[in-house]
Amino acid sequence: MSDPRTVLTGQLRPVEHCSACGAGFVCGYAAGLPQCWCASQPLLPARRIVPGQHCLCPACLARRRQDAGRVAEEG
Repeated sequence: MSDPRTVLTGQLRPVEHCSACGAGFVCGYAAGLPQCWCASQPLLPARRIVPGQHCLCPACLARRRQDAGRVAEEG
């Protein structure tokens, strides 16, 4: 496991790739931190989860949440 201080100071930045758009981003879990940035985000409704799809970058996760909100309002 990585030392969280190393990640936070920018010395180590493990990059994950968004399964929706391919953009690179830092995953706190992969970096060895106790939690990732996504853990503080609202959960997606189960119907918005795509089977076989892994982590989303901040922009795609926000877009997916926004789309879920729109569908809920129309529903």
